Amino acid sequence: MPPPLDDLATIAVGEPSIRRSNVLYLLLRREQAIAAAERLSPRSEVSRILDFAQAAYGDLVGALVGREDSLLDDARDGDWTLRDVLRHAIAVEIRYAAQVHYSATRIESDPVKIPPRLLPCDRLSPPEPEFARARAGGMRELLELLGAARAASDERLAQVSDSSLGRPSLWGEQVLDVRMRLHQIAVHLTETSIQIEKIVGGSGELRAIVRHCCKTRGLHERWSPAEERALLDRSYRALSSQSRPVPEEGLEPS
Repeated sequence: MPPPLDDLATIAVGEPSIRRSNVLYLLLRREQAIAAAERLSPRSEVSRILDFAQAAYGDLVGALVGREDSLLDDARDGDWTLRDVLRHAIAVEIRYAAQVHYSATRIESDPVKIPPRLLPCDRLSPPEPEFARARAGGMRELLELLGAARAASDERLAQVSDSSLGRPSLWGEQVLDVRMRLHQIAVHLTETSIQIEKIVGGSGELRAIVRHCCKTRGLHERWSPAEERALLDRSYRALSSQSRPVPEEGLEPS
C-alpha cells in the first residue's frame, strides 16, 4: 500500500501552506532516492513491469484518498458512477492476472484464448464474497480492496518466467505478447485515474504532490527496505498532525 491512507487523506484535503508543500516535496525527494537506489539483488523483468502497475495504483490512491464517500454513488461519467469505475478496476485487475498467468503457463496444445471457465469474474463486478464490500463500502475501503487485488496479482505473477514474455496472448481480440499484456495492467490503472479526474475534477497543490509521492512509492515498495518505508511513513503521519511538529530525522536528504 502507499503511505498511511488516513494521514494522506488529512494532508491531501488540508489547508495549503508553503511549509506543507515544502515538506511534501522533501518527502518526494526521499521516495525518489529510494526508488533510484541500487537493488540488493537482481529482479526479473516481470517484477519490474509490475512496479509500474503499483505506481499507477499509487497515483489513483493519491487522486481519491480523503474525498467524500458520497462521491462514490453521486459523481459519474455518463452512465458510470465513481463506484462503478472502481469496481470495474478491481474486476479487471483480477481478470488480467488470470489471463496473463494462463498465457505464460499454458501448454502449447492449449488455445491461446483463456477458457471462460478460468476467468474469476466479469469485467464489471469483482468476485464475491472476497470483494462484496465494494458494493457499499466507503472510499478508503474501495481503495484498500483495489490494493488487495493488486497485491494478489503481483503474488500470482511474480513467479512468471521472463522466458515466457514473448509468448502470444489475447487482449480482447488483439494479439499481444505476454510482456505487453503485463504492461497493460499499469496502463488500465492509468486510464482509470484519467476517468476519475473527469468525474471528481482537478486537484489542489497538496493533493497533486501527494499523488507524485504515492506513485513514486509504488515504484519501490515491492522491494525497498521496510525500515526505510517505515521512516517515511512516520514523517507522513507527523505532517498530517496539526498538534505536533514534523520531526527533522528522516526528512533531510541523505
